[in-house]
Amino acid sequence: MKNITLFLSMLLFTAFSFYVKAQPGSGSLDATFNPGDGANDLVETTAIQSDGKIIIGGGFNSYNGTTRNRIARINANGSLDTTFNPGTGANLSIYTTAIQSDGKIVIGGDFNTYNGTTKYRIARLNANGTLDATFNQGTGTGAGDKVVTTAIQSDGKIIIGGSFYAYNGTARKGIARLNANGSLDATFNPGTGVDGTVYTTAIQSDGKIIIGGAFTTYNGTARNYIMRLNADGSLDATFNPGTGANTSVKTTAIQGDGKIIIGGIFISYNGTARNRIARLNADGSLDATFNPGTGTDGTVYTTVLQSDGKIIVGGGFTSYNGTARNRIARLNANSSLDATFNPGTGANTSVYTTAIQSDGKIIIGGWFTSYNGTARNYIARINGGAGVGINESNLDKHNFSAYPNPSNGIFQLTFDNMQSSNGELEIYNVSGEKVYTASNNNRQMQIDLSALAKGIYFVKVYYEAKVYNQKIIVQ
Repeated sequence: MKNITLFLSMLLFTAFSFYVKAQPGSGSLDATFNPGDGANDLVETTAIQSDGKIIIGGGFNSYNGTTRNRIARINANGSLDTTFNPGTGANLSIYTTAIQSDGKIVIGGDFNTYNGTTKYRIARLNANGTLDATFNQGTGTGAGDKVVTTAIQSDGKIIIGGSFYAYNGTARKGIARLNANGSLDATFNPGTGVDGTVYTTAIQSDGKIIIGGAFTTYNGTARNYIMRLNADGSLDATFNPGTGANTSVKTTAIQGDGKIIIGGIFISYNGTARNRIARLNADGSLDATFNPGTGTDGTVYTTVLQSDGKIIVGGGFTSYNGTARNRIARLNANSSLDATFNPGTGANTSVYTTAIQSDGKIIIGGWFTSYNGTARNYIARINGGAGVGINESNLDKHNFSAYPNPSNGIFQLTFDNMQSSNGELEIYNVSGEKVYTASNNNRQMQIDLSALAKGIYFVKVYYEAKVYNQKIIVQ
């Protein structure tokens, strides 16, 4: 019996080794994702549903020859999902999309109608692409100008940022919070708000909100291009960026340890040279351990974190720290270029949006019309490489399991060999949105996710400065 077990173990190991070696090169174009003619204009936002389908928004009005005005949903193979029917869609650009846990989709942009109904720059769609009439901006004019960024809180409230000056007739400059029904949340009071545009928002696990953009003050206090707000909209004075970035911040991503990746147009942070990408400590100071050297030679528009701590960056650049990387690159957690991620000649023009699938593959959208010499109009998928997202070196020492898996939402978690109970647990959907947090105060714990939409989720446990991962399925 022991010999049979050994043989089966060796067979499985050999099969797994072959599988890893057979995977396409990390950074290469995924030819199994075929959008045909793709979009006919800019793709500015992407979001991945729990079923693996992909929401895209931008300035386009067709996808692979079928009319789709500024929004569409794509199947996992790149074909158009015709079950998602937006009608005449949005009349002007969509800049941001966010998927709620119930599958509804919040969209923001420059539009003032959706499928013929007046909706000023913010709306919510049902899962089939129709307008959600329960999301009501009231009798005013919705957002008074562009909505560029959206983020959904765990309680269903929605942070919006942009260049607007009011929401439904109430003064709100650049930043606001909406209730789940679309009305203005008056408990979130930014005072006089920002003196410019908010381009990016990210919600911390404690409910505080990182915002970046093209501004120099918040409610009368100097804050250059980056700041943190308390949950009530007041400025968080414990987050002190000093003189901050020297110009616009376009993208933010919060690490599991609370540190913050920022990207944009800036070339310095609080007086220290940082070319368009930097990492901040949780208090807003520059993290000197993250040193990108000469950084990128062009704007960073998008950053997204893999669960293994590596960072996908996209933008208008053609090099990173002196090495050629055309508009897409992957960085190690210490900011060095990940040479195992090789995009070849990359995208031929700017990448504006990135999203990571549950299998580690990466959706990219932007202005480009080819990737590594192959035609891809404004949307593509690239391989992430085998093993992405799993910190394999730690699994034999501190692995954890979830049972039953799949389940109806009730999972029993067991943390093997953890010697203390001071870990933090977070759960993310496939769009990278945090949907659940807890302290794992015991080596065994039960979690209830039955209120979440059916689909794939990722459990992360932060323990002794390391990250441990598990995929679970709610069915």
